[in-house]
This record gives sequence, C-alpha cells and structure tokens, in this order.
Amino acid sequence: MAVRGRHRRYQPNRINRASLTVTAGGAGMALPLIGTGTAEAADVDTWNKVAACESTSNWSINTGNGFYGGLQFKQSTWEAYGGTAYAPRADRASKDQQIAVAEKVLKAQGPRAWPVCSERAGLTRGGDAPDITPMGAAKAAAKTTPKREVKDVKPEVTPQSAAGRGQMYTVVRGDTLSGIADERRVSGGWQQLYEANRQTIGGDPDMITPGQRLALKASQQKSGKPEAAPERRTEPKQRAQAEPKKAEPRKAKPAGASQGFSAPVAASPSTPYRAAGGSWSKGYHTGVDFPVATGTSVKSIGAGTVVSAGWGGSYGYEVVIRHGDGKYSQYGHLSALTVKSGQKVGAGQRIARSGSTGNSTGPHLHFEVRTGPGFGSDVDPLAYLRAHGVRI
Repeated sequence: MAVRGRHRRYQPNRINRASLTVTAGGAGMALPLIGTGTAEAADVDTWNKVAACESTSNWSINTGNGFYGGLQFKQSTWEAYGGTAYAPRADRASKDQQIAVAEKVLKAQGPRAWPVCSERAGLTRGGDAPDITPMGAAKAAAKTTPKREVKDVKPEVTPQSAAGRGQMYTVVRGDTLSGIADERRVSGGWQQLYEANRQTIGGDPDMITPGQRLALKASQQKSGKPEAAPERRTEPKQRAQAEPKKAEPRKAKPAGASQGFSAPVAASPSTPYRAAGGSWSKGYHTGVDFPVATGTSVKSIGAGTVVSAGWGGSYGYEVVIRHGDGKYSQYGHLSALTVKSGQKVGAGQRIARSGSTGNSTGPHLHFEVRTGPGFGSDVDPLAYLRAHGVRI
C-alpha cells in the first residue's frame, strides 16, 4: 500500500539544511588546502550520513538556493576554506574533495555548521580521519599518462566559445536542454534543440550526458555540419517526405495533457484539498497530495514562467510557476530541481523530481494552485485541472 505522505505544521526554529556560514575569523584565515588532523575529523561513513540528510546523497546538487553539493556549502564558505583549489563551486567538485573541505569547516566551526544533520548523522569532533584522495588520483594519472589524460577529458572541457563558432555545443556536467537553449538563444527553445539532436540524446530529453555534441541548428542534426549540396540534390523527395515526420513529435501533447494542460504526476491523489486537522498551520490542507516514490518526474501542469525554484521552508525544495491566466501552481517536498527562476516552461515539461524534503512524513508530491505566488491564496487544485480538461 502506498505511503500517504503528509506534512507537519511548520516549525521556524528547526533548520533542515546546513548553514555553513563563515565566521568573521574564519574568512581571513590562511588554511592548508589538503589534510586535517585526526583530532578534529570524521570518517567517510559519517559524512555519507550528513550528505544523506542534507541533499539525499546528491553530491552534485545545485537547486539555485545558494547551497551547493552534497554537504550544502555556501559559496563564501567553499572559497574561505580552500574549495576553489578543487572546483569553482562545491557541486562541481568530487565527493572526496567536498569531504576534504568539510573537514576544515568541522575543525574551525565544529558540528554546528550542520545544526540538524550533524545530530542525525552523529557528526562530532575527534573521529577517525576520512580515507579520501581529493587530489592524488588525478595527479597520478597526469604523471603516468599525460598525453592520454588530455585526450580523455577533451570532450567534456571543449571551450564553449570555440564550439559556438561552429554552431555546436559540448554538454558539460550540470547542463539541461532548457538551460542550453536559454543561454545560446536557440530559436524554438529546448523543444527545437531536442528535435535537432534526437538521435544523439535518445528518447528522453532530460537525459543528456557530459561530452555529447549538440547541434544548435536543425540542419546539423546528424553530423554536426551543414548537409552537403550533392546529398540534397540526389535525395530531394526523400527529404521532403521525412521533414514532416520529424516535426510530428513537437506537435504531440504530453501524456495526460488536455487543452494545453497536464497532470503534475502520473498518480492518484491521497490527502485531499481542505482536509481539516492540526497537522497544517492553516487548519486545513492547502493543496492535494500524490503518494509517489522519491525521484518520480514532476511536470508543469501548463505553460508558464518559473517565479521561484529552491528551498521553501516547510515545503522543502519547491517550484512555483505563474501561468497565462494569472494563477500559480506550486510543487513541494521535491528531491531535485531541473528548472530555475525566470525560466519559461511548457505543459508536461519535467521541472523536478519528487521527494520528502521539508516537513514531510513520507515521499509524496504536495501540489497547490494559488491566486498569488505566496502561501494562503490557495484554490481547489483538482477543480482547476478539471476546468482545463485534465481528469485525475
């Protein structure tokens, strides 16, 4: 039987993620880049537990809320404790590198840098030193096979300025199709970018991997180069027949969509709208819950603009979208976000993964429809979807 997740009354004094704030003395300290004493240390298993609490063990998470990586570093903390020796931000560093910086934070600030998760994970000073090699493996490879090292990483670090001159883009870690389309101003948005590279990406537009070369124009779909004139002359009829077929996926509506609207997840609701009880700060349930497993794709119910994407207090990680009719849809308790504030989205586009962050008693999606972007302006979400032709 599916777990019926419910969220508890918001408790402002409970912090659910690490603050990792640099102290006044810490920002100016000259700290070593590698190595910490065992007297102020924690083993890898303990850091794994902290990461599980802070970010559901996603060491490369970046939701746009100002906290990065598995241990949720603020950028100022990452810089002050030597993290930029490894990567510009924590979410771009390896697990071992993040732990190496966290050891320095633990030594300087103690477990209070992670006020809630340190207690849950049993993080204290004086543990065993972690068995990590934040720099050693990469340096060893560079010394033994310097030429091969350059060739191996080249696909992921091709300068994007050079790729742009050839109207090609090389996917790097953390990229999304919508982000690339916005940054490179691709005509037709992420949908056109996906259609131009369907053979490279595959059937799921959300699954792009570092090193893939994407054509920024439809004419480069197969080879990354403009098609040769002789090929167009010898097969004009075949190409004229093929092009309408390629356009068909762009016209097709996402599953569950009707009149330009879609269900947020493929599941039946559990806790209904306006259910009464003391578990909710307003005295009743302001949305509707869908009991789905952590990691389930969450989709925008309609076209609109993301007004916020990040931490939302008792809602955990959330996304709020403004639609063309002036209404707002809100998606709460998420485990990962795939959109950012200001981004345009379409009906049925994946915007996040479900989870159990914030004040939640189990994995589920909390879904609201509002007349304004903030709490307290809720309307019946299922009635709103039914008015737009969506049956759940």
